[in-house]
Amino acid sequence: MDQFESLGTTLSTVFQGTKSSEEVPMEDNDAFAKFILSLYCTICVVGITGNLLVAIVLLRVPSLRSNTSDFLVHLSLVDFMACVLVIPAYLLPNTHSPPNPGFFSEFWCRFYTSGFLFWSFALTSILGLTAVNLERYVAIVYPHKYKTIFIKRNKYIMIAACWGCATLTKSYNLFIFEEDEIVGCHFKGWSNRGAQAAVGLYTFTVQFFAPFTVMICAQLKVISTLNRQVKMLATRTASLGVNPINQREMWQLRASQTLVKTLLACVITFGVCWIPNQVWFLLFNLGVPLNLGGPDRHLTVILAVGNSCVNPVIYTMTNKPFRKGIRELFCKQRDSNQVTDGVATGTVSETVSNAQEQ
Repeated sequence: MDQFESLGTTLSTVFQGTKSSEEVPMEDNDAFAKFILSLYCTICVVGITGNLLVAIVLLRVPSLRSNTSDFLVHLSLVDFMACVLVIPAYLLPNTHSPPNPGFFSEFWCRFYTSGFLFWSFALTSILGLTAVNLERYVAIVYPHKYKTIFIKRNKYIMIAACWGCATLTKSYNLFIFEEDEIVGCHFKGWSNRGAQAAVGLYTFTVQFFAPFTVMICAQLKVISTLNRQVKMLATRTASLGVNPINQREMWQLRASQTLVKTLLACVITFGVCWIPNQVWFLLFNLGVPLNLGGPDRHLTVILAVGNSCVNPVIYTMTNKPFRKGIRELFCKQRDSNQVTDGVATGTVSETVSNAQEQ
């Protein structure tokens, strides 16, 4: 079996549950196989329930509604669907259908078995997280331009652009798989190694390097801007004394810092979860002899897919307003817009709007 056939068989294994000779370590090591299965089950349970909870809380709690929350709801729903797709892709028994060169089988082969659907959701999630960070970047670094840029129409265009870019980026999967009357759905292979290397570099850049670089740069600029504003306000307060205006501005800055810390944690987690998978796949496409069916490959995929279930955990652990939103929704407490222990519990978009109205 050559390298291209190994890639096709492994992708088929990942998305259908079929087994190949390249995956002998998985077959022989029953304990490892059960460990992998338990990880996927955890991803499904935590990801589905957690992302659904985030979407419900952000949609149902009025104090949390904002442009930022709309982007976060979109991100949570995409991650929810990615976790749902883990079930047929990784947990269900082998459902590989016999060869059937009909229209439906051809469509299913290219659209689902190739991995196009699953990885389109994964890339949409990455781009959705990037959009959230850019929204916060504009709100804090260029607050006077915020209301003109993030109007309702532009917000929906940005969300649609995430889907369009992800679909276009992963569309090559539609053309490298086909349904055959003898072997069924299979990987056709690359035309040459140069094409494989080009796709590897393209995938690494679009799916990891570019989004991660943009998010890190945006977060560093936001943190720098907030720190500078805090120092200026502290200096002004020290010289002029504390007044209601200064207290309100400090409340706004602390609210901004709360959400920025949450997003920074999401960005760092994204990097940790995705870099092993993307570096591994890049090296493979550049010709490094790696085993697609080996344990290391499976663990990198699990780590990448697991990123879809960690954001709700981060929101709950790092964001006090979100925790208060959960209590407000399920315990009927109506105090989510109060200021407790000097930390604002309103949304950052509200504070930005308030600052612009002054």
